[in-house]
Amino acid sequence: MRPRASRPCSEREMFDLSTRRFHTKLVGLLAAFFLIAHTERTANAHPHAWIDASIQVLFDGAGDVYGLRQYWLLDEFYTAFALDSYRTEGTSPSQSEIDELMRENMKNLSEYTYFTRVFHDGKEIKLGSIAEMASTLRGSRLEMEFVIPLAEAINLDGKPISYKIYDPTYYIEVLHAQSDDAISLIEAPVGCDYRLIAPKPTLEAIVSAANLDRTQSGDDGLGDLFAERVEVSC
Repeated sequence: MRPRASRPCSEREMFDLSTRRFHTKLVGLLAAFFLIAHTERTANAHPHAWIDASIQVLFDGAGDVYGLRQYWLLDEFYTAFALDSYRTEGTSPSQSEIDELMRENMKNLSEYTYFTRVFHDGKEIKLGSIAEMASTLRGSRLEMEFVIPLAEAINLDGKPISYKIYDPTYYIEVLHAQSDDAISLIEAPVGCDYRLIAPKPTLEAIVSAANLDRTQSGDDGLGDLFAERVEVSC
């Protein structure tokens, strides 16, 4: 068994984590400015909901990657919408109702492999069924926690593994949270590292997203253009 290493963020990675959303907002502002002269629908542009994600890449005792533990923190408005049917007379939903919503969410997301795609050695990796899940209210925001196992554990052996988490239609935007533990390698062998690669959507993609309102759905490939990618190597 190889020795294990905890992996703190470097100053460069902290800078990247703290500036990604600024870059996203700047791109959005530029797109809005561009579209004001062409359409009156910019206020309805995609995305319409936001998720702050924290991801743990899970390694087993042999040093192989076997799954991803994900924490999704929904924005306040999306949380209110999701929980609306569970509120009565202004009271908060019970934990059992939150658990029921979690099960329903996971059932619906299974059709989209839980917005998660994993790649290794140039090929997409098959994912297994959700191994565990939990949900709770954190103030006015709903947090969903779940583990997606890989169908088979992967030994990186010099070939990086990468993942992307996104809504294919870009109705919901998923970005890694602005925290130093937004990405972590759990029980990783010494020498393992990761890098976050920011999306670089074209102006055409930005305009396409900005022209979609709540009644429309983007092409399944639209969200991919706005997705962050994380690459893990050992």
